[in-house]
This record gives sequence, structure tokens and C-alpha cells, in this order.
Amino acid sequence: MQVVTIDARGRALQRVAHVSKSANEELMWVAIVNGGPWKVTFDKGTPSPFSQATYIVPPGGPVQTNGGPLNGDVNGTYKYNVRDANTDVITDDPDVDIDP
Repeated sequence: MQVVTIDARGRALQRVAHVSKSANEELMWVAIVNGGPWKVTFDKGTPSPFSQATYIVPPGGPVQTNGGPLNGDVNGTYKYNVRDANTDVITDDPDVDIDP
């Protein structure tokens, strides 16, 4: 499982997360203490590589995908937004890369 930490300003500390399609590797987003709630959205022109397009990261807590990159293409890059879940303001735009 890969982990992306979101800081108190809504910035992903891991700019690119690599997940394995063949291993159905999960991705977990974790808000640090005093951070969140955050909304992770795959809405930048390509579909989500995971089973959902939106994930809510609770304050100081985690959320993870279910089933790995089900819809993602190997060697594909999927951009996503981190948003303030209360205001919907974008705070960051990192990537997920799908590895074999």
C-alpha cells in the first residue's frame, strides 16, 4: 500500500504516488494532525483509476482506495485535486502513476 500524506495546508507531501496494477496495490491518503477534512477528486479530464472518483479524508485520519487501480492503464499518469472539503477550494494537484 502506498501512502500520501496531506499537510495542514492541503498539500500532498508525496507529489507522485506509484501503485502496482498487477498487485492491486491500494493507495491511502492521510491528513496530518490539525489538517482536513480534505476531498480528493479525480476530475481533471481523465477518469479515476480507482473504483471511486472522490474520497473524503477526515481530519487527522486516513481513507483508502478499494481494490487498487481497477480502471487505470499501466504506465498511465492520473492527475487529481486535493480540495478543502468545506469550501471546495483546490489546495494541490498531485499525480498517481500506475506501474505494472
